[in-house]
Amino acid sequence: MPELTRLPSDCTADDIVEVNERDGGVIVEGWISAAVLERFNAEIEPWLAAHAGTNSGSAESDEFLGYRTRRLQGLSVKAPTFVEIMTDDRIVGFARSVMASISPTVILNNGEVIDIGPGETSQPWHRDNDAWIHASAPAPLMINTIAALVDITSEMGGTLVAPGSHRWDDPMRVPTDAETVACELPAGSTLFFRGDTLHAGGANTTTDRRRRALSTGICAGWLRPVENSYTNVPIAAAAKLPRRAQELLGYALYDASSIGGGYLGYHDMGDPMKLFSQEP
Repeated sequence: MPELTRLPSDCTADDIVEVNERDGGVIVEGWISAAVLERFNAEIEPWLAAHAGTNSGSAESDEFLGYRTRRLQGLSVKAPTFVEIMTDDRIVGFARSVMASISPTVILNNGEVIDIGPGETSQPWHRDNDAWIHASAPAPLMINTIAALVDITSEMGGTLVAPGSHRWDDPMRVPTDAETVACELPAGSTLFFRGDTLHAGGANTTTDRRRRALSTGICAGWLRPVENSYTNVPIAAAAKLPRRAQELLGYALYDASSIGGGYLGYHDMGDPMKLFSQEP
């Protein structure tokens, strides 16, 4: 059976990149500290308690998201501790390194709590890159992380990963059980993986345990993200955030002139960051 390398909590972004190039994914032990984890869980608890269930407006989308799964977005507003997680040097450094050849900047693709309930079925195998079926690039279009917010076992729906699948020639190849790893993660430990790595949410076969995790994905700056941060984190809320968070949420001009490209995301034909300027 394959395994994923586990790195210590003090590893660097370069360490994460190196193992990902070989395996397509790596686990960082204790990436989220106990103190940050406690604060974040306390912030999201009332939102999860009030969650009305999966209802995206599309039956196909709901089936993929899971009828026994609760999901939260807009975390920069709902759970301010998320800003610390999203802007961590290692996740941003990992994203920038992986996508350096295709994009001079990166933005948040999704910040999403995924709370899988008992009886939830497993997801189909997929690559996160597949969200943009017409895009083609010589590097992954995004990176993703799955951070355990509670201790996660395979029976609770631990994420399934096919190590090395980012190097497979056949895009339709489906992993066998012998090619699959079910990620068991102590609370705070985190799976870092590339957008071209096959993975799936596992089935929660327990009767009384919920698999609570945080997915933080970062994509190339020229893509439309999965999460609409402009509506989830409006201007007034974004204005109170650190500059790196504002940039990751898309409130910055995309400038690809350094690699022969153009500009995207003008606000009134200027850099949207001027919205947050304190100058008159």
